[in-house]
Amino acid sequence: MSEIEALQAIDTALSGLAPDERSRVLGWAQAKYGAPVQNTPVGTANHAPAQPAAAPLAAPKTKSASNGKSSRKSKSIISMDKSLNLSPSGKQSAVQFGGEKSPSNVIQKSVVAVYYLRHVIELEKVTVEGVFTFFKTLSWPVPADLKNTLQQAGTHGFLDTSISQDIRLTSLGENLVEHELPAKVK
Repeated sequence: MSEIEALQAIDTALSGLAPDERSRVLGWAQAKYGAPVQNTPVGTANHAPAQPAAAPLAAPKTKSASNGKSSRKSKSIISMDKSLNLSPSGKQSAVQFGGEKSPSNVIQKSVVAVYYLRHVIELEKVTVEGVFTFFKTLSWPVPADLKNTLQQAGTHGFLDTSISQDIRLTSLGENLVEHELPAKVK
């Protein structure tokens, strides 16, 4: 596949996503491939592109005539998942697990929540609502933008958030919970 064909495939795939989904995918790609974005001016490479450069993927912010602030899609409200049993019979409760792991920041708390939901109570798919429910059950302050916090855990390599309704742990995330938490006091 040529670079142009790869760019066309990426543009086609990203064009069908909502802006927040597109941002998550691009964040994941940046984290996975780690190369800084480099724009090569036309004519400086060994070959010129077959087509002109594509339009920017993100739509520009628009100003509201009434108040001058950027108009953005309002943040969605996350609800508790009332179907979750975070005190299952024969298994460690979420409260016990969270207390035992003693995560020290919101990223670690997010990873602990996903770990518990996936490995202890064995949910097939971990959702943002499930993580929200875990936070509320443990009386942990919920971040203002939980989806973004989960994405940040992804950029640190702990989670795979490419599918928001199926958040997965990476081996780095599993190692954090299984081997590094609670943090050792020096």
